[in-house]
Amino acid sequence: MPIPFAKPDITEAEITAISNCLRSGWLTTGGVTAEFERRFAETVGAKYALAVTSATMGALLVLDALGIGAGDEVIVPAYTFSGPAMMARRLGARVVFADSRASSPEMSWEDALAKVTSRTKAIMPTDFAGNPWEAGIESLETHFRDIPIIHDAAHAFPAAYSDGSKVGSKGLATFFSFYATKTLTTGDGGMVTTNDDDLAARIRKLRQHGFNKQLFDRYTNIQAGWAYAIEDNGWKANLTDLASSVGLVQLERAQEMLEKRRAIASLYDSIFTRTNLPVRPLGHDEGSAFHLYPIYVENRDDFITRMAGHGIQCSVHFIPLPLHPAWQDAGAPRCLNAENHFMRTVSLPIYPTMAVVDVAKVLDAAITSLKEQLECSQA
Repeated sequence: MPIPFAKPDITEAEITAISNCLRSGWLTTGGVTAEFERRFAETVGAKYALAVTSATMGALLVLDALGIGAGDEVIVPAYTFSGPAMMARRLGARVVFADSRASSPEMSWEDALAKVTSRTKAIMPTDFAGNPWEAGIESLETHFRDIPIIHDAAHAFPAAYSDGSKVGSKGLATFFSFYATKTLTTGDGGMVTTNDDDLAARIRKLRQHGFNKQLFDRYTNIQAGWAYAIEDNGWKANLTDLASSVGLVQLERAQEMLEKRRAIASLYDSIFTRTNLPVRPLGHDEGSAFHLYPIYVENRDDFITRMAGHGIQCSVHFIPLPLHPAWQDAGAPRCLNAENHFMRTVSLPIYPTMAVVDVAKVLDAAITSLKEQLECSQA
């Protein structure tokens, strides 16, 4: 059987939870979502957790709540997904791309530092592959304590920093993704965490049309549920109880799923670090969420084609944003480190439901493909 790149880990517990929600008669944002938020905040050590429809909308809500718009600049990695950067642009801000480090795809804090101007209103680093962008945050905060760091942790639940604190507990705000391929899934969805009272209140209002009361309050207050005021130019980004019911179960299973990902990464490491073939794992921090398992190979596209021939689906993270047509008009200089990583990086399958035999098949296909590539180059 072919091995897909990613597969959600769904058990009978998630199926039961969503069935119970369907039977409850309340499907949209309500008590289940409130409990999901409470327990998520408790898990990562944040004061507030606000459930939203995606990490992209989480980024938009934070940026909008901070009043970022025309004339402002937001620094983002060149090597990341387009969603959060596009939200900054949608609000009218100019997106400034920071290059990767030469040694790894993560954003270079030195390059970000060099691109700060008087118009810089936020920096949005990405926790690539699940590794916390820890040193960069500490370095930037040392130089620019007045510039908000909005932490893109779409890959990084339940990652932890070197001091043991969880990603989501530091900085002004952090947003997570619960997309189908992520380490915790609700099908689609996301969460914003913050310790800032005012920011949390503003996001809570903005995510639901700018209403001055929550949906659950409107429809459960028999006295005056119809009465509400629209107090701001809001969005539609509230997560449903249907999605949150799955999220609550996934949250309970988060450590179990993390350990399975860690074990798969360890099996990959044990083979790749011992081979003399042209391959190198990018590596994971001790506190990584192990969302991706990226490797460097010499001929990426050929390697992916050969892996597909063996029934193994791979992926690439990421195509640098300045290379996409939608960003060509940004006038951004080339980010050469990001381009170099892109040309050599392949992400292998890693998900909790992978059996040992599946991991062995991926490794066997990878070693065979690398040997075939080496033989072709020497012919």
